[in-house]
Amino acid sequence: MDLNKIRREIDRIDNSILRALQRRIEWGRLTLKFKKKILSPEREQAIVNSLMERERSLLSSEVIEAIYQTIFTESRRVQAEARPLIAFQGEHGAFTEVACREWNKNLAPIPCATNSDVIEGIEQGVYDFGMLPIENTIVGRQNHITALLNQSKLHIVGAISIPVEECLLVVPRAPLTQLRRVYSHPMALAECKSFIHQNNLDAIEYFDTAGAAQWLAENQPDGTAVIAGELAAKYYNLEVARHNVGDNPHAATRFLVVGSEPKSDGGNKTSISFFVKNEPGALAAIMNLFADSKINLSHIDSVLDSTGDYVFYVDVDANVNDAPVAKVMEQVEKLCDSYRVLGCYNEIK
Repeated sequence: MDLNKIRREIDRIDNSILRALQRRIEWGRLTLKFKKKILSPEREQAIVNSLMERERSLLSSEVIEAIYQTIFTESRRVQAEARPLIAFQGEHGAFTEVACREWNKNLAPIPCATNSDVIEGIEQGVYDFGMLPIENTIVGRQNHITALLNQSKLHIVGAISIPVEECLLVVPRAPLTQLRRVYSHPMALAECKSFIHQNNLDAIEYFDTAGAAQWLAENQPDGTAVIAGELAAKYYNLEVARHNVGDNPHAATRFLVVGSEPKSDGGNKTSISFFVKNEPGALAAIMNLFADSKINLSHIDSVLDSTGDYVFYVDVDANVNDAPVAKVMEQVEKLCDSYRVLGCYNEIK
């Protein structure tokens, strides 16, 4: 053991403390839905008493109380501020969080384990919005996301496309010549296949790019890097060893923003889902309605529904509230067994 090793361990612990504090404040913010008032002195005192009764060394009761009084003060401030919450799948620093910040910097991004958790949390009123990845220039359309959305009661209220700049992240001062393996989400590894091959790295799949960055910061194994975004490096105190390691310099991901209520003033794009009637030419008749009215369709797709039938998804480059568009939509609905406007919204590119 030497001084450098001790300081490296202290840095690792500090990173863990900061992440834990972030989650502590976030969970405190989530309690707003379930309690009537912000100030809970009995609960706060019970927490402090419980912590001070636990076995420990080199840490006085006075320090514990002072630390937690500061945490309580900050938690109350965040709760009083009551910033709207936008949920996303993954860990802090994920590209989806970048999209959250780009779409509305006044929202507080909250990580979730799965996209289903994002949707469920909005339906329960815990989150105000959710950010869902719908399409990527490398792997294409994420049909399971549209299927989840169609099965929910949520509405699309926005969309945004952001460039995906994959970076090679390492522990500070790690020798790059000793790198042997790289961790990341399978999609990110596929996007950086050439870089990985050229540098003779073993590619190891991880559930999330930012999750891989967090794991690297916590464990700091020798000879290991991760592929993630620059925001993840800032969250987990990692160094960006290489920028733009992806094969496609124009890689981008499109996201949908969802909420419990439709966007009141509409927008420049409308998404619909429908089941066509089981008769010859039904789908072609619907497509012809749009074509004859010179309404552009930027995307059309189909997914096998849980009932065994195919549900169609269409993105229309128009506002559903415009009279000519509304007239076509009425005709489309008559040709469908079921029909739903998923949302009318603005798309940011």
